[in-house]
Parts: sequence; C-alpha cells; structure tokens
Amino acid sequence: MNTKNLFTCVAAVCLLFGITLAFMPEYIGNQYLADPAMMNPVTRMLSQSYGSSLIAIAVALGYARDSGPTFARKALVFFVLISNLALIVIHTMAILNGLETATAWLTVGMSVVFTAWSGMLLSQPENRAAVLA
Repeated sequence: MNTKNLFTCVAAVCLLFGITLAFMPEYIGNQYLADPAMMNPVTRMLSQSYGSSLIAIAVALGYARDSGPTFARKALVFFVLISNLALIVIHTMAILNGLETATAWLTVGMSVVFTAWSGMLLSQPENRAAVLA
C-alpha cells in the first residue's frame, strides 16, 4: 500500500473512465443514468470535457508514480483524497435522488477505497512514507 500502487490504480481507473467518457459518452449515460434520455448535446460535451480531464490526470499520475518523496507527490495524494471524497458525495446524492442507477454504487465503493488509501498514506510520518515510496 504505497503511493506508487495508489497512483497506478487511480491512473488505470481514470484512463478507463476518461477514454469512455471522451469517446463514448452515450455508453456511460446508458450505464449510469436512470433515464438515458437525459443525455443531450450539452451533457455529451460536458462528459467529453470531463473525460479529457481524467485522461490528463491519468498521465500525470503515471509520470508521478516513479518520482521520489516530494512535495508535489504528496500534493497528488492529497488531490486523490479530495477528489474521491467529492465523488462519494456527488454520486451518493445522484443515486439517492434517482438520477443514477445502482451501478454508481460501484463508483462510490471504489472512491471509498481510494479515499481511505490516500488518507492512510497522508497520515504516515514523512520518513516512513519515503520508505514506502
């Protein structure tokens, strides 16, 4: 459970969702939206924009996974923590309000794991985190 493994896992998930959102937003809409008819040109464009951001995050995490214990690496772990906390809240609210299907609970579960993992890494003392890097 080190930052290299965290960055690799998060990068893989970001790349998978990023490519799908950027190039096949209707597929994600059919899987996640309770009413796929809500997908319109605006939501398609927003999905593609978010997908391209996820691809960029995957590339950044991919490059950072082999870096040493730096402030930038710690900032990326903090980014993973905060972004996954936000995903937990957003998807939970969307599911409970009937906007997303139960499939989104898998995303919530995955985000809980990434949040706990990054929180555990951030709570370690600096010298121990450097050994685990």
